[in-house]
Amino acid sequence: MSDEPRILLVEDEEAIARGLLANFLRKGWAPIHAADGGEALRLASSERFDLIILDVRLPTMDGFEVCQRLRAASNLTPILMLTAKNQPDDVVYGLKLGADDYVTKPFDLAELLARVEGLLRRSGWSKEVAGQERESRAGERFVFGEFWVDFGSWRAHTLRGEVELSRKEIAVMRVFANRPGQVVSRRELLAEVWGLPNHPNTRVVDNVILSLRKAFEESSLRPRHIHNVRGVGYRFEV
Repeated sequence: MSDEPRILLVEDEEAIARGLLANFLRKGWAPIHAADGGEALRLASSERFDLIILDVRLPTMDGFEVCQRLRAASNLTPILMLTAKNQPDDVVYGLKLGADDYVTKPFDLAELLARVEGLLRRSGWSKEVAGQERESRAGERFVFGEFWVDFGSWRAHTLRGEVELSRKEIAVMRVFANRPGQVVSRRELLAEVWGLPNHPNTRVVDNVILSLRKAFEESSLRPRHIHNVRGVGYRFEV
């Protein structure tokens, strides 16, 4: 089986797709091209990829819907979205749906290739760490109040009973478990969990926090564990 990173490029502009595919092949990567959202969803759902490069504006099904459906199906393949430079809301919405990074069109080829390389490195690291954690940390639990999070199985006891947390939720909870009672800024979470230390958008962090609060807080107005630190970030109390 080849060790070449498999990339699904979803782009309906033929000239852009042709140029990117040629550059990916020069890098030693194994790209597959889809020209519309429906084909992209079918391929991503049936085959393994190390990265999906997903244009927002696509025929049959736009990139937002493809991203949303993949994440709803627990497909955690890293997604790099291609957004229009004059549509900043696309960036925010894409990250909220679960995209890992973005590049605006028209893009600089060197920047895009650097972003792709970074995501491929993180993808490989995440798979290695996830495998190690599931194998060697089974049963390692972080207990707080009447709740617990198992970092080996990614399962947690929540207000809804026992559920499986997402990769990002687990990663945020590990940061909190390592720093109880300390203030953790949104930018620190972006750096440690998303690998985006200089990213201007922190809403993606707030969305994961909102999800964790629904899991562990009976009242969002009077939280017991996940506290807001105004203008900075969060503090987790056991």
